[in-house]
Amino acid sequence: MIAVAPLSGDTGAPAPATETPFFFDSGDRPLYAVHHEARRFRHDAPVLVHCHSLGVEQLTAYRAEVLLARAAATAGFPVLRWHARGHGDSAGDFTDVTLERMTEDALAAAAEARRLSGASRVVWLGVRFGALSAARAALQTPGSAGLALWEPVHHGLEYFRGHLRGWLFSEVAAGRRPGVSADELLERVSRDGQTDVHGYALHRAIVQSARGEVLGNRLEPWNAPTLIAQIQARPRLTPANEALASALRRRGATVTTIAVAEEPGWQFISNPAWECAPLVRETVEWLDALA
Repeated sequence: MIAVAPLSGDTGAPAPATETPFFFDSGDRPLYAVHHEARRFRHDAPVLVHCHSLGVEQLTAYRAEVLLARAAATAGFPVLRWHARGHGDSAGDFTDVTLERMTEDALAAAAEARRLSGASRVVWLGVRFGALSAARAALQTPGSAGLALWEPVHHGLEYFRGHLRGWLFSEVAAGRRPGVSADELLERVSRDGQTDVHGYALHRAIVQSARGEVLGNRLEPWNAPTLIAQIQARPRLTPANEALASALRRRGATVTTIAVAEEPGWQFISNPAWECAPLVRETVEWLDALA
């Protein structure tokens, strides 16, 4: 398992009484979750179900997700945050994590979110790699009413290659010469079963399960409201984000795009933890318009 940030998501302040931690089952595994009750009444409000990113990015984006959950609950939306198997306080071995199993966990989380909140509709938040599992789960869940994507991963294989490149750059910056390429490291994962990336092991199972996954292809049947949030130093949308937005609009989806021009905060664990007030604010505004 991977250690997780404190439940409160802040510097020692207690969580509000409307936040309830608990465990639910996905298959034969208990998964950790926090249910944020809506803090004011909103007629027929959907429940927001988070799908976190993979590995270390689950840690680095944790505070931003907590802040969003609290802001959404204050605005009248129930929220369910949860840890997929092999992550945080949930059961399971990270060695066995795959995109299919993360999607299975997301579907179980949505069923639990509906049971607790009484909501008939689900809005999904997919953070980085979680965009891939959120997209899959949204398409399999009747009543999926919206999809918010925070700096979404568009191609599974490119995501892993990018992680490995980042590790190589950090080695060079530290004065070390790795002597391998990102593609050679991917070959090592396939051959040996794993390799280390920024302090956690990248395993063969997750790479093989997602290497052919393309977000735009997966979302071809999707035409519900969508938020694409880019968090990068560049002020304009990347070609991949722009292409996804255009494809969804052609299918009749209402697409909102936001570009937060700052360095992404999930690349390394930092103290204090990364947070992004504009991202939280604009996501809640999108939810408010959706409802």
